[in-house]
Amino acid sequence: MTSTRTSADDADGVPGGLASPGRAARGHGVEVRELSLVEAVPLRPAWNDLVARAVEPNILHGPDFLVPALEAFAPDARLLVAHRGDGPASRLVAVMALWSPRLGFGLSGRLPAVFSNEFAPLATPLVDADRSDEILVALLAAIARRDGGVVFRHLPLDGTFAAALGRVAAVAGHRLMVVESHSRACLHGGTDGAAFLRDHIRPKRRKEWRRQWRRLAETGPVRSSIARGAEARAALADFLVLEASGWKGRRRTALVQDTAVARFAERVVDGLADSGHVVVDRIDRGGQPLAMLVCFGAEGHWVSWKTAYDEAFAAFSPGAQVLLNATARFLDEGELVEIDSLAVEDHPLMNHMWPDRRRIGTVVVGFAAPLRPPLRTRLAAAELGLYLMARRFAARLRRRWSH
Repeated sequence: MTSTRTSADDADGVPGGLASPGRAARGHGVEVRELSLVEAVPLRPAWNDLVARAVEPNILHGPDFLVPALEAFAPDARLLVAHRGDGPASRLVAVMALWSPRLGFGLSGRLPAVFSNEFAPLATPLVDADRSDEILVALLAAIARRDGGVVFRHLPLDGTFAAALGRVAAVAGHRLMVVESHSRACLHGGTDGAAFLRDHIRPKRRKEWRRQWRRLAETGPVRSSIARGAEARAALADFLVLEASGWKGRRRTALVQDTAVARFAERVVDGLADSGHVVVDRIDRGGQPLAMLVCFGAEGHWVSWKTAYDEAFAAFSPGAQVLLNATARFLDEGELVEIDSLAVEDHPLMNHMWPDRRRIGTVVVGFAAPLRPPLRTRLAAAELGLYLMARRFAARLRRRWSH
């Protein structure tokens, strides 16, 4: 375990009270430590509390998701945690997981990246909303002692965290480079299910979905339900079977077809079920799952994580039906701030159902010289940008060929 203390109370004359990276200022500031996952386990209660207090809550960086994810996909990750205050008054104010992913095409990331992958495409670390800029200064300073920069993949560019990162980078003289960006569907709260249907779904489309539902009910008893808590654990078992029965099963990408991935999913749902941060919307026909949607979230900030449906009933649009049910439920419960689809930018169903958009991008922060030569950081950013562009192009081709 390593530790470094940085203070924002005495910033050596830097404008805005921000300490320069790589320098330990005196005073009562923010202490950043690098922990192993085992060492981080006792922080779980405070860590869960931080999710609620974060400048931008991200359940995928909370302990119930992140710990199983790192153990499954990034066992060598570095976990940076920050505290403010001393002794009993010490308070957890940040958690950031860093790893060095292999990019493919024989490339390895030259810079550490905030953890994200295909199962967690949202790389917003947890930073306390109270004096968030000062906490970010301490985190970046700790990273700068080892590396010339840091990568934020799958970062909401129009979010409050990105705004804070931009402010800190500008004051400290860091180079901030957006090497890739796109938009994906999301849903904002502030209305109810009936108003959403009326204002955002075309009458012709609403009529067609109602007709399909009636036709589906004619084939057998159909029931919509919601699973939370212990019921969510049981629902996951049904989801794994349902997902494997469709195209993901044929492509060998279903969760259950990889033992380590299936175990990761089970641990995530098990942990989030205890804290009430998972909900599974489902439609059953004759007691068998027809369509399911798994969502994670806290404090009104949710993500739609996985969805699956029985392709034998595709003519009745079961995937759209379960998403429509979940949309109305989230809005009617009245606590929704935002739910992120986590979907690709041109997802045919999510883009059609949810009218709002999040701008998602890959941001490289290159630390100010003379800490590190900036040329290598710029080359790393350029290499990453080319790799991501090639990946997006290949993904579009695959989606086009699959239709």
